[in-house]
Amino acid sequence: MAAGFLWGTAGIVVKVIYSDTTVAPISLALYRLIFAIPLLTLFAVLKGYRFSLTRREVVLFAGFGFCSLTVFEALYFTSFAYTTVQHATALLYTAPAFVALFSWLLLGERFTRTKLVAVGLSILGAFLIVGFVRGVPLFATRTQIGDWLAIGSGLAYSSWYIFGKILGKGREPAVTSVLAMCFGAIFLLPLTIITGNMRAPNGLLAWGLVAEIGIVPTAGAYFLYFGGLRFVDATKASIFAIMEPLSATLLAFLLLQEIPSYDSFVGFMLIISSILLISRTRS
Repeated sequence: MAAGFLWGTAGIVVKVIYSDTTVAPISLALYRLIFAIPLLTLFAVLKGYRFSLTRREVVLFAGFGFCSLTVFEALYFTSFAYTTVQHATALLYTAPAFVALFSWLLLGERFTRTKLVAVGLSILGAFLIVGFVRGVPLFATRTQIGDWLAIGSGLAYSSWYIFGKILGKGREPAVTSVLAMCFGAIFLLPLTIITGNMRAPNGLLAWGLVAEIGIVPTAGAYFLYFGGLRFVDATKASIFAIMEPLSATLLAFLLLQEIPSYDSFVGFMLIISSILLISRTRS
C-alpha cells in the first residue's frame, strides 16, 4: 500500500516539473530510469540476486523493455502534459483489463465471466472519463488527447504481465524489473534524441524534481513493493496497488484543485471495480 501511495505522488511532481522547468515528457521518462536503475541494481546486488541472460532472453527482454517501459513511459508522461492527474492515473489502470484479454489470447489463460464483466466495466469507465457518454467527438479537446495517451500507456503497461510471466520464472522480481528498465532506457535514449526532447534540467530545482521522480515514486516505491512481496503473494499485492490511483486522485484534489466531473468519478469507480474483480479471479 505504501508503494502504491508513492507511485500515486508521481503525477503531482510531474505537473510541477512541466510548469516550472523546461524538462520535456520523454526526457523526463528517461531521467526517471537513469536515477532509478542504479539504486534498484544496488538493492539486487546487496540481496545477492543473480543477473543472467540467455540469447533468447536478450531478445525477449528487449521486447519487454520496449513495450513495458519505453512505450509506456513515453505515453504516460506525455499524457500529463495534456490531461489531469486524475484522468491519467485512472486510465492507466485500464491495464488489468488488457492483461485479462492478452493473457487469454497469448497465454491461453481462461477468460471467465468475471473477467468479461471486469473488462466491460473498465471499458465503460474509460468511455465515461474520456467523455463518450456525453457525446464529445473523438480527439476534440486537449484533455481528451491526453486521455487517449493514458489509455495507450495502460495498453503498453499491460505487456509487463505477459513478459513477466515468461521471464520472471526462476528470477527475483527485482532482477526482472532492473533488466526491463535497462532495456527500456536503451530504447528511450534514441527516442528522446529523435523527438528533440534531449534537454538537461535547467537549474538545481529542476534537477531535484527530476531526481525525486526517479528516487521516490520509482526506486523507493519498488523497494517497498519488493519488500511486500516477501509477505503477501503477487495477487494480493496487485490489489493493494490500487492505492496509486486513489492517492493520486486525492493529492490532485488537495494540491492541484482538480475536481472530477460526475462522469469521471463514476468512470473512476468502475475501473477500480474492474481491478478488484480481475484480481479476485487470480486468487
